Amino acid sequence: MLMRKMLFLLLVVISARSFGQIKIEKNVKYQSVNLKKDDKEFLRLKDTAQKHMPEFLDLLKKHGADYDNYRFVVKSDFVEDTDHEHMWSQIVGYSNDTFKAVFIDSPFKLKNIKNGDKIAIKKTSIEDWAVFRNNERIAGDFSEKYLNSKSNNN
Repeated sequence: MLMRKMLFLLLVVISARSFGQIKIEKNVKYQSVNLKKDDKEFLRLKDTAQKHMPEFLDLLKKHGADYDNYRFVVKSDFVEDTDHEHMWSQIVGYSNDTFKAVFIDSPFKLKNIKNGDKIAIKKTSIEDWAVFRNNERIAGDFSEKYLNSKSNNN
């Protein structure tokens, strides 16, 4: 949970609106970034994350059981009716091209998922990923710089 408090998590809300939202829960700041559905840069970054998925899987295989020192997280799209939010989950297992995970984000609009829910995510649905060792990012997080630039424009 210490890592959760240290991470600045960005939610991506696909929308035509040009403003985001901010909320604070349990001393963690959550900020949404509104992007158009066909945002070319975000889609390119998703392709980059997928291209580098073998690196993520290799690190997960080598260090996935070391919960004291490593943390593996993925970003994916969560949908409720017509609302989409792209949020983070922590990986706890992987088999048959599907990640077992615990949802660790905080939705702005969606009501059908909450922090701590156990979920399954197909490998092909991953939009971004990151690996942390001793609370330092060592790989991934391809969209952070772009999404931070978008949140600063809100």
